[in-house]
Amino acid sequence: MQTSPAEDPHAAPPKLRRRRLPKRRHGFTQEARIGGHKVFLRTGEYEDGTIGEIFIDMHKEGAAFRSMMNCFAIAVSMGLQYGVPLEDLVDQFTFTRFEPQGRVDGHDNIRNCTSVVDYVFRVLGLEYLDRTDLAHVLPDEVRAPEPGAAAHPVGYEHHRGNGNGKHHAVSEPPKAQAPAPAPGPGRARAEAGAESGPQAMLGKFSGDAPFCDSCGHITIRNGTCFKCLNCGNSMGCS
Repeated sequence: MQTSPAEDPHAAPPKLRRRRLPKRRHGFTQEARIGGHKVFLRTGEYEDGTIGEIFIDMHKEGAAFRSMMNCFAIAVSMGLQYGVPLEDLVDQFTFTRFEPQGRVDGHDNIRNCTSVVDYVFRVLGLEYLDRTDLAHVLPDEVRAPEPGAAAHPVGYEHHRGNGNGKHHAVSEPPKAQAPAPAPGPGRARAEAGAESGPQAMLGKFSGDAPFCDSCGHITIRNGTCFKCLNCGNSMGCS
């Protein structure tokens, strides 16, 4: 009985085919500073909006470090074009720790990172996978209108489009607004608990808050020290 190549354990695996990007492609460019070091993250997308390549530019770093980051970006881009899921790359490279690291300036949702690679895949996970668990400030909080500011008119809808930021109008009939329920003691306690929960504290942490030396989670200020929201470890105090 002859076995088919698919059933033969010694048969060579099927050859992967590279999905090449169009010559002209869209994407986004994000400028930020990590511990005072400027970094530019650029992406290239397929026609359907999925990511196919990344560029990491840190032109003020040394030649060796800059070359290593360029080669790393090329390797990630080749993996994406050969079908490696972005989810696996995000899970693999987030929370990697090396210098430069620390405070992030220039990104609305990410305020700290443990390395340039950690920052890059936090951004990619947030933009292309809606991984809000990797953000320190949720996108809804960033887009919330300021008190007294005019809200979007009826029929306005925002589509992020995987970083493209496209806007278009939609026709929606006006909806009747239900009367707000009268506030009661139970509702007041629930709202107070929601405002003082860990998510609210996480979105308002100090810009110089370090990462926990035990689990790597973000910390919040606790008096003159910092306390981890994940494991309860205290940084600098007993």
